[in-house]
Amino acid sequence: MGELVIADVRTSDTMDSLVVTPRRITDGHALSRVIAAAMPGVTVTRTASGLQVPAFKADALQTNRVEADLRWDLAAERFVENRRKAKAAHADLVAEVARVRAGGKALAAKMLADVSGLDALDDHQWVNVAAMTLPGSPGLCVFDEQGAGKTVTFIFAFDVLVSRDEADFAVIIAPKSMVPEWPRDFQRFKGDLYKTAIITGSLRQKREALASGADVFVTNFETAVSLEDEFRSLLGRRSGRGVLAVDESFYAKNLEARRTRSLRRLREWCGRAYVLCGTPAPNAPQDLVQQFNIVDFGLTFASVEVPDDREEARPVVQRAIEERGLYIRHLKADVLPDLPVKQFHRVMVELQSDQRRLYEGALKNLIIDLQVIDDETFRQEIGSFLARRSALLQICSNPAAIAPEYSETPAKLLALDSLLEEAIERRGEKVVLWSFYTASIDALMNRYDQYGAVRYDGTVADVAERREAVRRFQEDNTTMLFVANPAAAGAGLTLHRARLAIYESMSNQAAHYLQSLDRIHRRGQTRDVEYLVLLCDRTIELQEYDRLTEKEKSAQKLLGDHVDPPVTRTAMLRQAEDAARLLGHGQSRVS
Repeated sequence: MGELVIADVRTSDTMDSLVVTPRRITDGHALSRVIAAAMPGVTVTRTASGLQVPAFKADALQTNRVEADLRWDLAAERFVENRRKAKAAHADLVAEVARVRAGGKALAAKMLADVSGLDALDDHQWVNVAAMTLPGSPGLCVFDEQGAGKTVTFIFAFDVLVSRDEADFAVIIAPKSMVPEWPRDFQRFKGDLYKTAIITGSLRQKREALASGADVFVTNFETAVSLEDEFRSLLGRRSGRGVLAVDESFYAKNLEARRTRSLRRLREWCGRAYVLCGTPAPNAPQDLVQQFNIVDFGLTFASVEVPDDREEARPVVQRAIEERGLYIRHLKADVLPDLPVKQFHRVMVELQSDQRRLYEGALKNLIIDLQVIDDETFRQEIGSFLARRSALLQICSNPAAIAPEYSETPAKLLALDSLLEEAIERRGEKVVLWSFYTASIDALMNRYDQYGAVRYDGTVADVAERREAVRRFQEDNTTMLFVANPAAAGAGLTLHRARLAIYESMSNQAAHYLQSLDRIHRRGQTRDVEYLVLLCDRTIELQEYDRLTEKEKSAQKLLGDHVDPPVTRTAMLRQAEDAARLLGHGQSRVS
């Protein structure tokens, strides 16, 4: 018998396989033979970095006899152990989560009878906490609609785990705008029971915060990536005793993103993981895959081939999460029945003369260039074409940023003059005004300074300044206008002093739009809320807004939501006209 091949075993960069690499390059073929002999029927892929063994077959490297000297690193050992445990319990846990959902608060209260202090929870939050703390569970996807209280349920679920001696500390990763809210919510619901630390500031300050001995560490996605080694060290020292929460988890929907890979690596050292998001699939069904992977180590979508095409992917993803997904979802209409209704209105405006000239010229040049190039050239230059398409939308908002010679007042500003005068000056209402473009927000702030306007977008980097903008709008009666970018302020903020939100322009990301809708429509709102969407007539904006609303409907269907469409003037008029046409054709009669 010859000398055994020595090979290193580690995790792949994508965290979906193990990589077995011979220490001597000449041993590659010999290693392939012994691996194949030890794992019959398992597809092992040869790559430049070594042999890739699929995640849920990797335990065979330990349980089967492999005629090689395998040198495992700690992360690879942990990888296999996590998936072995998850696989053994997964089917029972899926059934148990379904039982908790069906049993409602009555069953949840029995399951949580050993824990006190849960009286502050709503009925659906009892259900969430019971499902989040099931024995032996790796965690849960909490997809309750925005405003239903996901933060609260995590805080109480964490408290249950600590009281049962199943967890010691939590690491919460959130968008920058949400980071300061977490310590305040812990203080609000748990007083001084838990010491919280925000990982922010200089590198030295961040490391000092990590070494502070806190019970709850809160940071943003960027810091989680840059300090991944430090977070891993923290989690590894108390392996399995940490709880990971990923707030607004749609930020981690893409496996190619550094943040997603960092989160998946950190998740390996946590006893439980929770992803929290009201809009988890804003753009495509594929958005859900990585969020589930963070919770269950990839079990929901193990061996599931998800098509690239969105329409083809929808039934595949929907079937996987219905049959195998560890998730829970509640809609505000079901759990907060007293919440006021939402009304949407499209406000059509005509482009100004110079504005129209710029728009038509840019559109004509785009059409000409698209007509003369072939598909391959388009693929190579798609970034440039997308930017030109985006420029059309910016012209509809305010052409000044891309056309320095532009001097007239844009159509939407003229429309806003009368809308804000009516709402603020005549009715005394506060207004949330959404705009996507920095130059447009500059113009809005200058034009409507008389309303005590405050600003919340990427140009306002200071967390304290952002928080003060929200406080002033909510508490100061002279601050009547909140001007914000949905990409910066769309998640987590409470702005329910207003019942009216106006969209001057919006992001092309459905998540930003959907998140922003709930800033005024949330717990504590007592008045019917109204959304005015300004759209330049006969422009690409109409298609863009239709696309966003279609994405909203698709995401609702994917998660099994039963949502009645909002009542709009346009929809009601269309129904009335259809009814009139039926009468005209003699197809309807009053009996």
